[in-house]
Amino acid sequence: MLELPYYKAKQVSVDRKRHYEIEGNCYPGITTILSATKPYEEKKRLWDWQDRIGKAAAQKITTTSARSGTRIHKIIKSHLKQESYQLPEGLDGFWHSIEPVLAEIDEVLLIEGAVWHPLEFAGYPDAVMMYEGELCVCDWKTARRPKQLEWISDYCMQVAAYCYAVNWVYRDTGIKIEKGMIAIALEDHPAQIFTLGPDDLFYYWRNFQQRLRQYYRQRG
Repeated sequence: MLELPYYKAKQVSVDRKRHYEIEGNCYPGITTILSATKPYEEKKRLWDWQDRIGKAAAQKITTTSARSGTRIHKIIKSHLKQESYQLPEGLDGFWHSIEPVLAEIDEVLLIEGAVWHPLEFAGYPDAVMMYEGELCVCDWKTARRPKQLEWISDYCMQVAAYCYAVNWVYRDTGIKIEKGMIAIALEDHPAQIFTLGPDDLFYYWRNFQQRLRQYYRQRG
């Protein structure tokens, strides 16, 4: 299996939202699209949680979680690129959770390379890799507690959008991604692996397209 060509997109802010400049176009990021079109029910759950524990406590948890996620991403990236790294303090649990998953990777074709799609979105998938003998797009996540599939539909749409964008950008290489993977590192549990087959990817891709259309309608 050949290593895929690496593309880089310039990150820019449009209306304080993350966009990417690539091939002379400026596209919103996948996470920007999903965040801007989050259903009211999901927003209400977040508001209820903030009210229940207090805004300050909620902000502290959110900030700590985001920082842990960013740092674990960097460590995983260094590990996959076979670069030296030092595990920051406080991440031992997350690392021990995800390390066995990393050990099962057969080959890495792309690490955080820019991808885009003619439907006008772009992003940086965490990895395109061979895992347990199958080619897939993987997204690394962290969480304080184990998740259920119905709670992570946005993650699934994100991975589906990455898969279709990867297939578009690399359509002349002969590869076709038909599997998505979400690996969630947990502080005191083994990592959770959610895999999406071709039918799952198509389902979440259709859902993402609805959110994408909604995003552009909202922009006017």
